[in-house]
Amino acid sequence: MPDGVFELSVLTPEADLLQAEARAIVLRSSDGDLTVLDGHTPIVTDVVPGDVRVDPADGEPVHLAVHGGYLQVETGPGVGGAEGQQRGTRVTLLAGIAELAGSIDVARAERQRTEAEGRLEELRAAAARGGTGATEREDLEIGEAEAALRRAEVRLQVAGAS
Repeated sequence: MPDGVFELSVLTPEADLLQAEARAIVLRSSDGDLTVLDGHTPIVTDVVPGDVRVDPADGEPVHLAVHGGYLQVETGPGVGGAEGQQRGTRVTLLAGIAELAGSIDVARAERQRTEAEGRLEELRAAAARGGTGATEREDLEIGEAEAALRRAEVRLQVAGAS
């Protein structure tokens, strides 16, 4: 593998979404923005929902809408290359839900955003009418509606439609 290039796998429960030789992967963890390059320090970290950019060894950047997950970076002799290779890097992103930007249905994501905004408004109004605050069930429903809204917004952002 050429210098500055590493193995990258993006996996979901449903698919081996992306296998590539990459120069960089850029994402956000709960600790902040993260860029991984060849030779990066080994790490395991969370991935927060958002745009993940992959800079392949050749070609244009690839964007993915990732809705949370984990990233593992392995570095060392024999990793990411042939035996006897001095050093290599392998990056694995495990996501519960991830979509390539080109496969996002923008109209569907816009409908989902509108529905989630409406549901959230309805739930908050009902909780406010209840007086002393939201019940545990109402809090759960509000959290689910907020998560649905965030997923739709991430899809639209990555698709370039927000």
